[in-house]
Amino acid sequence: MAVIATLADVMDTDPVELDPLHSAVDPDELDALVRVRNETNEDSHVTFTHDGHVITVHSYGVITITPEHELAAENYERGAGR
Repeated sequence: MAVIATLADVMDTDPVELDPLHSAVDPDELDALVRVRNETNEDSHVTFTHDGHVITVHSYGVITITPEHELAAENYERGAGR
């Protein structure tokens, strides 16, 4: 639920208007990833795309969300698009 709530905030929209998260990733697996943090000091993370955004969820609970077009522009500026 935290991923959808955060994405809705980033997109300035109501969470119910977003595509269901399970269309991109298994929500139960995301929950399990964060629970694993209690058993280890290492970070595990998963990255996926959803509703035009690249989302990374870290086992320590941090969620980063970047619009796909921003990543594409950043890669182009670094020379990847040449």
